[in-house]
Amino acid sequence: MRSRADDEFDDGDIDDFNDFNDFNDADDFDADSVLLTTELTDEFVRYLSEQWRVDEENKSIDVDLSLSTALASLPAIWAEAACRAHRLHLRGRARHDRRAIVSALQTHLTDAAMLARCVRELPPHARAALRRIIDGGGWVRLHELTRDFGGMEGDGWFWDEAPPHSSLGELRRRALLFVGKTGMTKLGKAGKRAFKVAVVPADLRSTIRAALTDPAVCRADENELARRFASPEEILRDALATAQGYYAAMEWDPPLALEDVEGFLKASSKAGVNPLLIWFNIGIFIAFIEHVLHEVSEVDQLCGYHVSEMASQFVDLHYTQRWTLESRRNLIEVVRKLYQHLRSRRRVSAETLEDIEYACTRLCNGKRRLNLIRRPPALGGELIFTRINPNTGEEERYTHNHQRLLLAWATAFHQDWKTMLRKCEGVPTGKRKAALIHELIALDPGICDLILSQVDEEDFDRAVEWFYHERLLEISAW
Repeated sequence: MRSRADDEFDDGDIDDFNDFNDFNDADDFDADSVLLTTELTDEFVRYLSEQWRVDEENKSIDVDLSLSTALASLPAIWAEAACRAHRLHLRGRARHDRRAIVSALQTHLTDAAMLARCVRELPPHARAALRRIIDGGGWVRLHELTRDFGGMEGDGWFWDEAPPHSSLGELRRRALLFVGKTGMTKLGKAGKRAFKVAVVPADLRSTIRAALTDPAVCRADENELARRFASPEEILRDALATAQGYYAAMEWDPPLALEDVEGFLKASSKAGVNPLLIWFNIGIFIAFIEHVLHEVSEVDQLCGYHVSEMASQFVDLHYTQRWTLESRRNLIEVVRKLYQHLRSRRRVSAETLEDIEYACTRLCNGKRRLNLIRRPPALGGELIFTRINPNTGEEERYTHNHQRLLLAWATAFHQDWKTMLRKCEGVPTGKRKAALIHELIALDPGICDLILSQVDEEDFDRAVEWFYHERLLEISAW
């Protein structure tokens, strides 16, 4: 099973994962017996890791959970991760002994001085989440936490190798927080459905509360709060300085001018939107423009399918963060607002803005995924690859026509250029096809492989049909 690029894993109350029949229980999985990096794709592993994590969170939990009960049910791989987080170095057989690991964690977490030190060393955002839970009586409904402190998407399962990065994941990795489902009767209501809750073990709550009221911890949290809630003017200055530094370091001239970016950041700040968040998405947009610079040498040349490709394929290939549906939509919305701003300054045409707005609306219309926009079919002259010839110093441009000829050569002619050239004498626009074939013959095989990359199986059959029966066109649809 594969997870789609725009799937989301819900960290709220109710999860709607389908059953995964082959690997339902992560505790029965021997990680050493499967070569994950070779036998399974990275995408599959990410899906499986998220599946196991969510399955663990769907287990029953008591809001008055004790630490001993919590540790006894902790997955082995998470218990080992907790030992690493608390710098507990077990030796010899104890390193692989479940009882020894649980006992070491129990002893460490029930030591008031050790637990207080752990609270002090927490990242401020994780400590803020912990404070919310303690102030709530030691447990809180999970959706209330994820709403204010972010979800746990991407935290996965293999915490011993890849520790979770979310605020709640930081607490869970240290065995300070446990997540599960409890019935609504526990919440003081009658009902049939169970809801997810985040629970701090009951016997740790008083010690954690004392640690959170320590003056040094309170000062650190106040300083962090002041940093996070700087004045709009300070945030705007930071965003503008970041953008200016980014442009100063670039070795190419992007179609999107710095003055337009600065104007957009100022307009966003004036509208009450955090300009630093806007700049994050603008930086991605500029990187994408560099990627398609052969098609978008001016901002007025951006098309709806470009936005679609950026929010789906490009971000997944070029950024390590896990892109949820919401984060993709945020990126699309920033592009929409940017083009509205560019139009107000007459940097783009009304037709371009209309196309971008239509595309953004269409992309974000799906409930569970992006409504992707495909490019129009290639006519033949569309550029797919350029290079500077090291011998002549001249630019060489390779199009879909070159790619189609390579596909036909590999399929119908079994990589025999001579036979293919003879066939050119009886096909439409054969002379022009033969001229391009001579260009391909002179190419390094590695460049031919690059031109052939990322084609579908059906492209081979279409290329053969095109070679024998269709004219070579040198115009472009995009």
